[in-house]
Amino acid sequence: MKTSLSVPLSVLVSTLSIFQGSPAQAQGIVRYNAKDERKLLGPRYQGRLVPMASLNQLADDNSEPMILIHGRSGSVNNFTQLLSSTPRMTEYRLFYFAYDDLHRSLKRSAQDLALSILKLRTSRVTLLAHSMGGLIAREALNYLAKNGFAENTPSIRVISIDSPWQGGTSAGCTHKGTSVDRMVEYFLPAALTDMRSCSDFFQNLYNVSLPEKFSIELYFAQHGAQALDHTEAPLNRLPAKIANLFTDGTPMTGTLYEMNFWNAMSTSSQYPAFVNELSAIHEHSKIAARDVKSLLEKHFPRFPGDHSSVMMSHPSKDLDLPKYLQSIL
Repeated sequence: MKTSLSVPLSVLVSTLSIFQGSPAQAQGIVRYNAKDERKLLGPRYQGRLVPMASLNQLADDNSEPMILIHGRSGSVNNFTQLLSSTPRMTEYRLFYFAYDDLHRSLKRSAQDLALSILKLRTSRVTLLAHSMGGLIAREALNYLAKNGFAENTPSIRVISIDSPWQGGTSAGCTHKGTSVDRMVEYFLPAALTDMRSCSDFFQNLYNVSLPEKFSIELYFAQHGAQALDHTEAPLNRLPAKIANLFTDGTPMTGTLYEMNFWNAMSTSSQYPAFVNELSAIHEHSKIAARDVKSLLEKHFPRFPGDHSSVMMSHPSKDLDLPKYLQSIL
């Protein structure tokens, strides 16, 4: 990848035009609305990769691709400040995954993403996914792994930012599978149906064994309730449960939120290092909830800001998400 920038990124981002014409002719990322976004989709709301042509002038054709994936009710606009604060991102060939985050199911959007990745014909690709985009990225890995594509895929690194691994609402989940529940899901938009914590999508999201060439990293915002972490109710009992699991072998059980989050965390690429440090503590003393909390903060960092502002620069903080990405990309 290139190591120098010929144009100040802050200037470049501020002068980009909105998307024009077909996806292959996309020119930039500055303000546009949902109607403009729909023009980028394929037939039946099919998700597509859009080359970010203006930014790609800073990378050569051999640079590793990076795909930006927005969350619910989001757009490529959500990444503008992150791009301006993280120069290393423009050393990649940048693509934006345009998809319908309401009418198309997360599973189908994930399949669109997976098939688009196969068409890139590259050895490595990074997915930078915010919020619901992280769930789509994870399901895309599942699709590639369970449909026999794994051997022919590139190495894929997913960096998920404040994704709701616990699921969305759990309202009515006690009636899951009943005729009333089926009627409710029939009238819900497809993506919102999948976001229910008891949905078929969530029940199968963590059941696929991923090859070593796939990795997924979980990062969170310090504030906001859209995507929960281990410090927030109803997930703040997890550290004690994890301590009991590793100290006494007590099986992990809990609510839908707790189990969804635990399954996401325990299948992440950060989990093995987390376990190794817990095991080292256990050799000398009983693991306490405070030990688990400390290691969760270390291995699953939370950055300044809320669900949206976490992707912005926070100059008053020693470390924020842009600074962290600049160090790990």
